[in-house]
Amino acid sequence: MTHRLTLGGKLPSFSEIFTEYLSDISLEVEAIKLRNIKSDADGVNEHLARIDNALKGIMDAKLALAESLRNSQSQN
Repeated sequence: MTHRLTLGGKLPSFSEIFTEYLSDISLEVEAIKLRNIKSDADGVNEHLARIDNALKGIMDAKLALAESLRNSQSQN
């Protein structure tokens, strides 16, 4: 999942992006629990990679928000 963050635009807000990534992480954790019960190491690793991607997405969104805020403050 990739998003471009804009303030006041039609694209998703930081809050919406954050919530979506957290939902993705929650689903992946539940899937890991099921795979772990079945002793499916490859499946667990796939879910861990998706969690890692979601966490990176949150960090990227946070960075974009901080840069947008800094740019808007420097213009004032």
